[in-house]
Amino acid sequence: MQIAFNGYFWGQPRTGSGQYLRHLWDALPDVAPGDNRFSLLLPPGTDLGSDVPAGGRIARGRQLPFVGGRASGIDKLAWEGLGVARLARRMRADVLHVPYLSAPFFTFKSCPVMVTAHDMIPWVVPGYAASAAVKLYLRVAVACVRRADLIVADSDASRRDAINVLRVPRRKVHTVYLGMERHPLYTPEELAEMRSRLGLPKSYAFYLGGFDKRKNVPLLLRAWHSALPQLEDSSEKPLLAVGGKVPEPGGVFPDVMAEARTLGFAEAGSPVRFLGMVSEEDKPLIMAGARLFIYPSAYEGFGLDPLEAMSVGCPVVSSSGGSLAEVVGDGGLLVPPDSEKALTDAIVRAWNGTALRDDLSARGRLRAESFIWEKTAEQTLHLYEEMHDLWSLQHG
Repeated sequence: MQIAFNGYFWGQPRTGSGQYLRHLWDALPDVAPGDNRFSLLLPPGTDLGSDVPAGGRIARGRQLPFVGGRASGIDKLAWEGLGVARLARRMRADVLHVPYLSAPFFTFKSCPVMVTAHDMIPWVVPGYAASAAVKLYLRVAVACVRRADLIVADSDASRRDAINVLRVPRRKVHTVYLGMERHPLYTPEELAEMRSRLGLPKSYAFYLGGFDKRKNVPLLLRAWHSALPQLEDSSEKPLLAVGGKVPEPGGVFPDVMAEARTLGFAEAGSPVRFLGMVSEEDKPLIMAGARLFIYPSAYEGFGLDPLEAMSVGCPVVSSSGGSLAEVVGDGGLLVPPDSEKALTDAIVRAWNGTALRDDLSARGRLRAESFIWEKTAEQTLHLYEEMHDLWSLQHG
């Protein structure tokens, strides 16, 4: 079976779609029989540089004559609706997998198409589809995805949202959980080096996961402010470390720094430190060294950040929004989304409770072990085979 992937996000490894594509590409050859072959289909003009994927063929599309020189948004839509399908036909693909919420225009399909719905944020969270251009793109995407042969969702929560938004039969949408990268057990010396290099104390809480409004970072700052007087003293004052570059406010991004200034968290020496961009190498180290990982997001299609924190033994306090209740499960301390008081109380309980943290650490590690990319790849491959067999029956 010739399995082709829309490789649009390959060059964006920091995005969820890019990470998903790369991990699936790497894991599938290890679980697939030898007669399966893989192709990465790239938009015209894509330059991978030295970041060339191994284990399959690379194919680049041709520039569509009516698109050249126009807006990048039109380029993207033309690639998704026509270009990738045309290239899949040229590559004689038996299956085309679009690893994000898009699909070719129905009339150009030459093989069955699977689409992955990581989340349905623009449709179910108010304010995420504000501009007319975005709304138009989303309408086109929904119309195309409805025609896909199978839709894969990262969680049962995303599956329910996809069924409701797309108005497709339940049998057409399947849940396949994502996997986790495995990290080593970090030594005390490695953690001490990280703390020294980043200027972190021995006891700190950590947040990483973005700053758009559903992430509830202003609520996190307020909850931390309320919790501080109740946190037990350690050798150093409690600190909340916030990872990621804070964007300028506007649209779906609240004014995080204005909230920090109001609470007295913006000056040097405050009990909140904004770390800026965190490297992929440092991320699990900072999680492993943290006393708590706090994740107040109101809606997630999966929730990879708290799962990664659980995998390295960091006790997690998380919202139960979206998929987080099913992904974090009993591996973390869950609170209702958007409840500042509940989040404050959970932070205090976990920070002060040594036995609770030890329990969360053990349960979190155990739960994270069940999320592996090999399982994701096996279940995805099974769906490819089902989809291909049904297509062959229907189309001779």
